[in-house]
Amino acid sequence: MSTTVGGVVLALSAALAVATALVFRTRWSPRTVDLAMALAGVGMGIGGLLLLDDVSLGSWLFAPLVLAVVAPAQVRALFAGDGPFRT
Repeated sequence: MSTTVGGVVLALSAALAVATALVFRTRWSPRTVDLAMALAGVGMGIGGLLLLDDVSLGSWLFAPLVLAVVAPAQVRALFAGDGPFRT
């Protein structure tokens, strides 16, 4: 579809995810961190799909929803008490 728009959406979503995980995770409430990470996950899903041609409707529905659930879960697992990036 649109390589430029997809790249921009991916870059902004990745920046939000990195900033949330590394900087704001300790400053914001857990609910706010989960919401920001879910938004970043949705953005990464949409941005990635914008880079492709002939994407099915199922992909447009499934990818953002899955990433909205997986992104907060991944941050919680990585920065948990026994996680590899705990602080």
